[in-house]
Amino acid sequence: MNQAIGMIETRGLLAMIEAADVMLKSSEVQLLGKNRVGGGLNTVLITGDVAAVETAVQAAAASVERLGSGLLAGTHVIARPEIGPEQFIQTKMIEEPITETVDVIEIVETEPIEEVYDIETDEIDKKEVLLQELTQMKVVDLRKLAKEQTNFSIAKKEIYRTSKEKLIAALIDFLITNE
Repeated sequence: MNQAIGMIETRGLLAMIEAADVMLKSSEVQLLGKNRVGGGLNTVLITGDVAAVETAVQAAAASVERLGSGLLAGTHVIARPEIGPEQFIQTKMIEEPITETVDVIEIVETEPIEEVYDIETDEIDKKEVLLQELTQMKVVDLRKLAKEQTNFSIAKKEIYRTSKEKLIAALIDFLITNE
């Protein structure tokens, strides 16, 4: 492999999308893929000529820094690597680097659909379990629990006038979003 690999690691999805967009617009490079590191960190990998990759990574780093401080975790360029980058990519965005300009880009979902549904069913299961637990509680205990929460959707003065059903609904929304 005689081309360079460029990597930029960002905190958050927005910064990752900004980095990928700027890299592809600033130089003649191809997107190899992305890698979710965890804890909000994402790495985007590109390939191309050494100079083009260095230019793209520098432009993306500057753009992500303008987007917000602390969103750029790191950058690196490897000129003519011995090992192929596909060994490090968890989610391939394209199978082969695009060598010619195309008018239409086909977006292909590479993650299995089952994983998406597993996340949704996990949230539904958590919500059902929480609903069962809260339904079994007495109104007095629900009101105490609601009053202990900070930034709760119902004002503390109104908690004692709120019905059990409304308390349960508000607690489920609050506890699910603040997990």
